Amino acid sequence: MTSPWKLNKPKCLEPKGLSGGEGLGVRGNRGVAKRQPRKRNPEATQFARDQRANANEFANDVWQMVRNRSCCGEKFRREYSIGPYTVDFCCVALKLIVEVDGKHHLTEKGMMHDQRRDAYLRKLGFEILRIPGYDVLREPGQTRDRIEAAIQERRGA
Repeated sequence: MTSPWKLNKPKCLEPKGLSGGEGLGVRGNRGVAKRQPRKRNPEATQFARDQRANANEFANDVWQMVRNRSCCGEKFRREYSIGPYTVDFCCVALKLIVEVDGKHHLTEKGMMHDQRRDAYLRKLGFEILRIPGYDVLREPGQTRDRIEAAIQERRGA
């Protein structure tokens, strides 16, 4: 008998470009050139650690939505450094950034900073999804739907 999970599996959780069990598997990267590790800025790394430790309720709620590949099977990183900036959540594979905007983003100074940062990140090919923090608490289902829609759009579905 087929399990109900297989019958009702969300479309966004279907593997990309694989069929019939094809794929790399656990140790399937033999013969593939290894990527060079990222050069990390120690100050940016410490800043990201501090941000994670002092995260607000909005960011923690979104993290629970996207962590462990629980959102459409995509891996998200939290407080991820890109150049001189640190973003709230980033799916590196899709170049998708999710920013949870708190009250400091609503100030004139905050908006100017966000514009400069977004322009820089878009030049690198990233798409930025901005979600107001109060929406995360008020409408968590809609927040997750917006993230899933952005994933599907980046996949080209």
